[in-house]
Formats: sequence, structure tokens, C-alpha cells
Amino acid sequence: MLKKALTGAAAAAMAALALLGVEVLIARAGERPPPGPAIPADSPAGPPGAPVDSVVWLGDSTAAGLGASTPAGSLPEQAAAALGRPVRLTVLAHSGDRVADVLNRQVPRVAQAHPTVVFVSVGANDVTHLTSRGGFRRDYARMVSRLPGGARLVLLGVPDMGAPPRLPQPLRAMAGWRGRSLDGDVRHVAFRTARATYVDIAGRTGPRFRNHPTRYFAPDRFHPNDAGYGLWARAVADVVTPSGRDARTP
Repeated sequence: MLKKALTGAAAAAMAALALLGVEVLIARAGERPPPGPAIPADSPAGPPGAPVDSVVWLGDSTAAGLGASTPAGSLPEQAAAALGRPVRLTVLAHSGDRVADVLNRQVPRVAQAHPTVVFVSVGANDVTHLTSRGGFRRDYARMVSRLPGGARLVLLGVPDMGAPPRLPQPLRAMAGWRGRSLDGDVRHVAFRTARATYVDIAGRTGPRFRNHPTRYFAPDRFHPNDAGYGLWARAVADVVTPSGRDARTP
């Protein structure tokens, strides 16, 4: 009986993985927005004035601006505006990257920008590409440890992956569950790193995306549009004070 039960459980798990793989392929085959707007390296952002920070953004398509209509609608530009201080902005994020890609391809380029603040938005592709939780946790911690020691870090959590209408059920529910798991690892690393601030993107913006998908998603029904990135930018501004430190910390 036990052997039959184990065999049945293994078969069910394999069927679930096969279904997940098929649905991931379906989701990837949907409409894609145009490439994200080009954001010049070492360019001014935020309100006019002398830059008070050198800001670098790392991560995936959400930090690269995929889904935004113009550079001004991208997350890095809107975050600078929401924080209300002029900065020099460099975006190293690349669409499709996972945390291992950020670690190996983006982090080595950070030092040359001499950042005072580094923002990181990565994890969605680790959800959809089934990165193991152990691998994600390990690479995320390594990524943080290899960033320049003098820079403040703002780590955006994994977005609500159960919100994008492009993902069919039950993939959407499974993606939401995996996203919450990986987000817990981002939160854990942030809280163990004295110079890091964690932004709960899923908790602060997920309900709005779920309730008003046509308002906040790009035409591909997966990436945020200008208004969606505006929600993210306000979530960042609500947590990060002008000094760049966690607003919850005395």
C-alpha cells in the first residue's frame, strides 16, 4: 500500500510539473510589450538640482522599464521622482535576468558607477523559471555581499506573481505561492544586512494589480505599465526616507 501511495504521489507530482511546464510555455508565447525605453547611463533623474546621490538599479525587466511607455514612466525614473531628490541614475538591469544573472553579469559592473545607493528588483523570472529556493537564497545573499560596501541597498521584494492575468490557472496560483516563498528569502537577507532596506512590493501593490488589472498592467498582461510602476515607486518612497534608510528604523 505504501509503495502504491508513493508511486501515485510521484506520478501526480510529475503530472503537475508537466502541466506547469506547458502553461509556462503558453504564458511566454503571449503578446510582449516593446523593449523597455532606453535609460541613459549616468543620467540625471528626479527633480532638478545638483545630484545628491549616485543611484544604480539592478535586476530584471521591472527595473529595466519593460512595459513603460517612456523613460519617465519606468520604475527607476518614477522612484527618483517619488523620493524627491535629484540623482545621477545608472540602470544595469536586463530583461529576463534571474538572480544568478544579476550576481554574475550586473554586480561586476556596479563599482565603476561609484554608487551611493543601489536598488535591486529581481525574482519574478526565478519564479517562472523554477529556480530552486536554495539556489535563489544562496545567490541572492552572494549578490548582496558583493555589492560595494559604502552603498546603501534598497531590496525590492518579489512582486505578487499571482496577479498577472497572462498566467492561466493553476499556474497563476502556483506562481503566487512560489513568489511568496522567494520573497521571504529577500526579506530575510535584507533584515540580516545592516545597510539594506526591504520594500514589500507584493504586499503594498499586489491587491491594486489584482483588483484593477487593466489599469496597471501593460498590454502583455504581465509587466506593469506606467501607472503600475507608479504604484511601485510610491511603495519605495513610503519606505525609504530622503536619507535612504528604512523609514521604520528610528
